[in-house]
Amino acid sequence: MKIQKLLLLTGMIVLLISCTAGPRVDAPVKEARAVWYSRFEYCNSTRTHDQDSIKQHISRIINNAADANFNIIIFQIRGNGDAYYKSDIEPWGELLTGEFGKDPGWDPLEYAVEAAHSRGLELHAWINTFPVWRGTNPPKETVPLSPYLAHPEWLVCDSSGTPQPLTNHYVSFSPGNPAVHDYLINLATDIINRYDIDGIHFDYIRYPEGSVDRGYSHDAISVERFNNKETCNRFDLDWEDWQREQLNKFVYKMYNAVHKADPGIKMSTATIGSYEEGAWTAYHAVYQDGRRWAELGKVDFLAPMIYWERSHPTQPFLPRSIEWRKNAYDRYSFPGLGSYRYNTNTPPHTWDETLGQIEDLRQLGFNGLVFFDAGSLEKHWENLGKEEFSTPSNIPSMPWLDIPEPELPSDITVEILENNLIRVRLKHMEESCNSLRYNIFVSNSETIDSTSSGQLRVVTPIGRQVIELELRKGDQYLAVSSLNRAWVESHLSEVIKIKD
Repeated sequence: MKIQKLLLLTGMIVLLISCTAGPRVDAPVKEARAVWYSRFEYCNSTRTHDQDSIKQHISRIINNAADANFNIIIFQIRGNGDAYYKSDIEPWGELLTGEFGKDPGWDPLEYAVEAAHSRGLELHAWINTFPVWRGTNPPKETVPLSPYLAHPEWLVCDSSGTPQPLTNHYVSFSPGNPAVHDYLINLATDIINRYDIDGIHFDYIRYPEGSVDRGYSHDAISVERFNNKETCNRFDLDWEDWQREQLNKFVYKMYNAVHKADPGIKMSTATIGSYEEGAWTAYHAVYQDGRRWAELGKVDFLAPMIYWERSHPTQPFLPRSIEWRKNAYDRYSFPGLGSYRYNTNTPPHTWDETLGQIEDLRQLGFNGLVFFDAGSLEKHWENLGKEEFSTPSNIPSMPWLDIPEPELPSDITVEILENNLIRVRLKHMEESCNSLRYNIFVSNSETIDSTSSGQLRVVTPIGRQVIELELRKGDQYLAVSSLNRAWVESHLSEVIKIKD
């Protein structure tokens, strides 16, 4: 059974929203606003591995993101064959306690899910896919055993068949081995079945760096399958195309398994920032074909890591963003901004570069973005919430997910309180459970515009039935729409006059 939402257990909870800041015209109603939050960030918040300090860091980042009107936290739970959640498949990550495999006595993923949902954020579990170890020394024996020790025959090998050596970077399993696919699918579906996550996010769906020069991966299983023209290479693909197809097959199988486990889960992937332009590319350097994943509808959104500045001579931010949007077909591409690089006083590596990228993406009609990383926003959360993200937004809808249509909100009551506050009560559709969130629009006109960021005042957290919000001058009318887990929106309710 999944971990139950705290909100649903506590019944009717009141949410107080202050909406005194004026809206920005260029802040769209439909916009994914996500941030990558790595295991290094929340675990390194204290050198003593103190549980309360790590929890406080997680709570603070989530609260900052919610206050700044973000809507997705991409929370890392697997780095290299280790777990930052309670797993019977892989050992606990070293960063939590300072000792690999040691139970920290709490569950970071459970804690983060509850914290994110209490503030209305989606929590997407972030997994480094094929890496299974990192460091110059092998892992110690633990229970469960590190996959690096359990399956050395699955490791990536160079052109001479020698396994990838231990370094300060990742050592990976071979994508050309079907047993590796099955292992990772089992790991991912176990997480989905036990935690109330909203999405699952895969990084490192690729061959290792240096694959072209070193010949990764000529492991025995991949070589045997490549040479098998009857069943494993029926179309007589060359080595590069065959390896791309191994990653493709993994994504296809994973997507189908994820949505069989839970049709409402969003599956996303982080890709190299350039698809096929320049020297370091997804397609040519690491055999990663995100375009194909989107073309066949086996990913819900791509998050290309386009960490270059707009003025970069060979990999400028906007052309690479446009390239990935073109390659996303009817799926989404939310460009990954390298905000960690733009916190200096030296142009172009100042915060103005990040602000310019946000503005340019909106002018070009992009419908989402992802920041790397949460730490890079420490000095900027408040200003983002007041300026660029001054109004709430919906994650763009994903109607291809097999989720029932949202119901039209009904039985809405509005109560006028003191201090220019109103209380909105909504009928919670618990029996059907189709509509988990609500948009509340407020206007000085009887004509409510559901595309106006100025009129969207609240996107409720999951399960909230009672919402208090502050009226602005001239506010007289209110309407509500409901949202299912795929962020498909219902029609607006009847318009309610707040006061005479």
